[in-house]
Amino acid sequence: MNNQEITEIPPNVIIGEDYNGWINLTAWKGFESRNGFYGSKDSKKVSNGIIKTHIIAESTDYVYVLSQAQFNAIKFLKENSELVRDSLLNGLLEDYPNAKEIYEDFMPEINTIADYKSNLGVAFLHIMNSEKDDYAYVGFELGCSWDEEHGVGVMMHKDRVVKIGLADESFNHWNCYHDNGTAEHERRKWEVTQELKHKKHKKWWKFWK
Repeated sequence: MNNQEITEIPPNVIIGEDYNGWINLTAWKGFESRNGFYGSKDSKKVSNGIIKTHIIAESTDYVYVLSQAQFNAIKFLKENSELVRDSLLNGLLEDYPNAKEIYEDFMPEINTIADYKSNLGVAFLHIMNSEKDDYAYVGFELGCSWDEEHGVGVMMHKDRVVKIGLADESFNHWNCYHDNGTAEHERRKWEVTQELKHKKHKKWWKFWK
């Protein structure tokens, strides 16, 4: 079932813990083709809008499905790809002074969002298993001309930019947890998991101490 266009997957269908597919977003046609390793350029030709996608499935009693919130997010993205793209690029433009300070002469001259077209492209989409208001978060992992090794990561909720940083911010769950107010709950879950792992690895005689 892998490598299917994700818009064709209905909600609540079992897809496995991780699902790799693709989506055709016409708004990204003409940007750089970034399907190489670590979001590197793989072609001198521009992107045709087909983007590799990774879905982190929702778990219910150890059964992994495409949640309704993920389905809603994919549908919104497909129907509003230009709106989402422009919001993302405007977020990068607002962050430009910070990026310029970090990358200095490696940072190209960017004055409008149109200037990004020849300087970046989407390498991966990450459909997260966290949600807010019935829509899952979507992470954009982009390759860019100013940082070929680390790229750019943008976490979004519908057409709203949540976080901008290096590529790994596009699949950082904590960006979602902090935004939807579940960070403290998730932190407690993580602590309990670590505690259980620690107990599991204790020698039998240490339980008597």
